[in-house]
Amino acid sequence: MTNKKNVAMVAKLNEERASLMAFFEQLEDAEWETAVYHEDTTWTITDILRHLVDAEKGMTGMIMQWQQGKNPVPADFDLERWNNRVVQKTAEKSPAELLDKLRLNRINLLSFIDTIQEDDWAKQGRHGSLRIMNIEEVCHLIGDHELSHLAVMQEAIEAK
Repeated sequence: MTNKKNVAMVAKLNEERASLMAFFEQLEDAEWETAVYHEDTTWTITDILRHLVDAEKGMTGMIMQWQQGKNPVPADFDLERWNNRVVQKTAEKSPAELLDKLRLNRINLLSFIDTIQEDDWAKQGRHGSLRIMNIEEVCHLIGDHELSHLAVMQEAIEAK
């Protein structure tokens, strides 16, 4: 049975994803390699897409486990190392392949949200950031995370 919170969350996630996909769909081939982050390593727009694909898949799996009373993230988890490793491991994936995975991840997340009962939203666990969060917070985070990266990618394209 779907409750109002489920419906609102799906609407929020769909709206935020539409903004992200509109950005990706207007990119020229060369723009995918635009450098965005320059910290320990440089991330391109394609690298951010790699990161977003993994982040949504990981957070969806994590909250599914929280719903079952499990807490899969160890206390010594290194999120930065994880993120950098994922980008390296998926370096051979094209933007088209990654966008397909992003779409599949969203289908899986929305299917999971459909199973959430009212009392599930408050179930907690350790997020990869090591913060204790609940399922509702992570669902919001998934969309907000995409929008924060979207803003930085848009700035990088506009600066070219």
